[in-house]
Amino acid sequence: MGKVEDKVKKLIKDLKKKKLFLGVMESCTGGGLANAITNVVGSSEVFKGGIVAYSNEVKIKFGVSKKLIKKYSVYSPEVALSMAKVARKILKSDIGVGITGSISRKDPKEPKSKVGEIYVAVSFNQKALVRKFLFHSKKREGVKSLTILEVLKMIDQII
Repeated sequence: MGKVEDKVKKLIKDLKKKKLFLGVMESCTGGGLANAITNVVGSSEVFKGGIVAYSNEVKIKFGVSKKLIKKYSVYSPEVALSMAKVARKILKSDIGVGITGSISRKDPKEPKSKVGEIYVAVSFNQKALVRKFLFHSKKREGVKSLTILEVLKMIDQII
């Protein structure tokens, strides 16, 4: 059993106990967080769903402000937090997660982007945790896995 699976099992148990629901909006992890959660039995009792908003157009369509993206860049704490709040609202969940970043290449549309720079936000009640990570893995899967592990730690911390 892997670290991620252990953390997801603990999260599901904690969310059930507290009667809380989780929703996510992922970009660079491409649904990896939702996948990790739904791989564990019992996740349907606490996981409302996930939105994979890989492009800016999809983020905007779901409710992330175009002005926010233009002002701060899609790779920013502000956009990650907006994604978390959008996930909560759309999925009617108690906890929302937003993940955005540039995994393995510099984004030609975002000249200030850095490879391996990931922004994660977790929104719960009136609280929010927002963090920036800089991962130096050469493999996309490695960055995704590290990000998912950090997100699970952040959710545990905020609840």
